[in-house]
Amino acid sequence: MSSTFIDKLALIALKDDKVALVRSHNKTLFYMPGGKREAGETDEQALCREIDEELTVALQPNSIAFYGEFAGPADGKQDGTQVRIRCYQAGFTGQ
Repeated sequence: MSSTFIDKLALIALKDDKVALVRSHNKTLFYMPGGKREAGETDEQALCREIDEELTVALQPNSIAFYGEFAGPADGKQDGTQVRIRCYQAGFTGQ
């Protein structure tokens, strides 16, 4: 059986020994904030857009640093579907 991959980006935001997580509508699990890139977007452009949409904070583009890439089973998808997440850390303005 071949795997299907979902390509996503995420922000790892740590502050005061806490990590920022979000939960999608009708889901029970929490996720790192982020999402999928749109056609023609770089990782950084997509991450800035997604974080603004989800958290209403603005990433500081010059502070974006690659953290790592991770893969695993995708939540709520058919067997064999994997999610591959490119994770970044960054400074931001807002709360």
